[in-house]
Amino acid sequence: MKPGTRIFFALLRTAIGVGLLVYLGVSGAIHWGALLGLAAAWQVTLAALALLLLDMCAIAWRLCVLFRPRGLHLSLASSVRLTLIGIFFNACLPGATGGDVMKIYYALEGNRGRRTEVTTVILLDRAAGMFALVLWPLAVAPLFPELVSATPILRGLLWAAAGIAAMMLAGLAVCSSSRVRNSRALAWAFRLPLGNYARAMFDTVHGYRSHLGTLAAAVGISMLAHTMAVGGTLLAADATNPVGATWRMAVLIPLGHLANTLPITPGGLGVGEAAFNKLFALAGLEGGAEALLGWRLLTILMGLAGLVFYLQGRKRFVRAGEAVPT
Repeated sequence: MKPGTRIFFALLRTAIGVGLLVYLGVSGAIHWGALLGLAAAWQVTLAALALLLLDMCAIAWRLCVLFRPRGLHLSLASSVRLTLIGIFFNACLPGATGGDVMKIYYALEGNRGRRTEVTTVILLDRAAGMFALVLWPLAVAPLFPELVSATPILRGLLWAAAGIAAMMLAGLAVCSSSRVRNSRALAWAFRLPLGNYARAMFDTVHGYRSHLGTLAAAVGISMLAHTMAVGGTLLAADATNPVGATWRMAVLIPLGHLANTLPITPGGLGVGEAAFNKLFALAGLEGGAEALLGWRLLTILMGLAGLVFYLQGRKRFVRAGEAVPT
C-alpha cells in the first residue's frame, strides 16, 4: 500500500472514531462531566490503575512463556517494555500502525533468520489473549442466570463467543495435526508465492503440539489478565457512574472489550464506547461509554511510559536460549 493511501485510511479511521464520539456526546449517550469522577474518587482510580498495571505485567509474562519452547529468551523486563510500546501505539496514536505491529518490529531486532518464527509467536500470543477473552464471559455467565435469561441478545452474543472459541480450538487442532502437516494439499500450498513464510508459520505453531502445557499456561495467564482488566474497568465505572458499579457489568465488560478490538477505528475509538453503551443498556444499566472512556484514559496514562521506551530506540529484546524439553 502506498504511503499516501495509508495516510488516507488512517485519517479516515480516525475521523470515524471521532465522529462516533461526537455523535454519542450530542445524543446524550456520553456525559463528559462524569469523567471528573476519576479525579473526585481518586482512591478508586488509583486502584483501577494498579489493576491495569498488573494486567499489563501478566500480558508481558505470557509472551515470555510462549517464547521459551522455541528456544528464544525474552526477559520479563524486556517484555514489559515491548508491551508498553504496544500500548502506546494502540492507545495514544491515531495512526495506522498498531501496537502488535510495533511489538513485532522491535522483537525482530537481532533475530535475522528467525523473523517469521518470532512474528508467529507474537501473533500466537495475541490469539491466546483473544481466546481467553471470549472464554471469560462464558465462564462468569452462569453466576448471573437472571441477567442471561432475561436478555436474548446477550444469550446470542454468548453463543457467538462459544462459536468463536470452538473455531479457534479447531484451528489449533488442524495446525497440530501431523496428518495435515504431511498432506499433499499443504505441500502444494507451500509451493505458492509466499509459501515459505506460510510453511515457517505453520511449523512454528505445529511445534507447540509437544508443548500443550505451555499453551494452556498462556490461556490461564490470559484469564488472569482479563480478570484484572475487568476489575479495572469495573472500578472505572464505579468512579464515573453516579450510582456506582454492579457485578452484572462483569458479564458485559469483556464483550465490550471484544468490540473494542475491531480494527474499524484506531484503538476501537468510538466503536468500543458505542458497544459498551448498548451492552449496558441491554441490562438496564447506564454509564457504559463513560466506563470505557475511564479505562481508556488510564490506558493512555500507562502508554506514556511506552513512549519513553520508544524514544530509546530499538534494542535486542529476544535472544536465542535453550528450548524447553518436550
